[in-house]
Amino acid sequence: MNKPFSGMRGDSVSHLTQKISDPKLAATIIAIDVPLASTPMQVVTGDGIKGYKIIWQFTGASPTGNTADIVTKAWFDDDWLAKNASHTLAKIKNAFQVMYAMSRHAKGEEKYVSKCDAFDTIKTASTPAAASMVALGHICLGYNDYSGSTWWHFNRAAAVDLDCWYDKEIHLKLPDADVSYIKAALLNWKQLLAEVKNITHTAVQHKGRTAYISKDDDQKTILTLEKLLYRK
Repeated sequence: MNKPFSGMRGDSVSHLTQKISDPKLAATIIAIDVPLASTPMQVVTGDGIKGYKIIWQFTGASPTGNTADIVTKAWFDDDWLAKNASHTLAKIKNAFQVMYAMSRHAKGEEKYVSKCDAFDTIKTASTPAAASMVALGHICLGYNDYSGSTWWHFNRAAAVDLDCWYDKEIHLKLPDADVSYIKAALLNWKQLLAEVKNITHTAVQHKGRTAYISKDDDQKTILTLEKLLYRK
């Protein structure tokens, strides 16, 4: 990402590993080209953790100097986001919020917009694409249901951005465009959630010790690891 995080400072030490447990934030950091660590995902349980926690690990900085720490601080700073509403990160976070609201609408949980009565519109049944259009500044004119799907309507001025979103090579053609970053973040998030469903190892932590237990480990191996982990 070429846009600087004006006024935002964070850890820039390239060798430190930074851990992120929010999948939307992790997906955004990946989209901003901060490199993942050699062991990118861990499932952690143990001391102080109810159930288990998924973390994604990042090391170093993007080609433009952004680190996971800088992105994280901006992500959770509402004042910074409000003052920098045109920044790519603010648009990405807005896209996630709109996508959530649209998803609730599609499920019949809470209405996001009214039905669209206009005829001269463009429309999409892709919630991520529609949320991206809103984040890019296009007003959603409403919705209609067709063949079991919810279709989101926009003014024809959104046609160029929507075509870009559907272009499978947009990340190559316009790598620095906001639409490329927003699309990457939303699709990364979907991929991260899919990976969570295929967990192979869990890191069990206790008093500073960690044991990695595989879902394929036999009971004897698990008992041995637990004895080593919880030893006095």
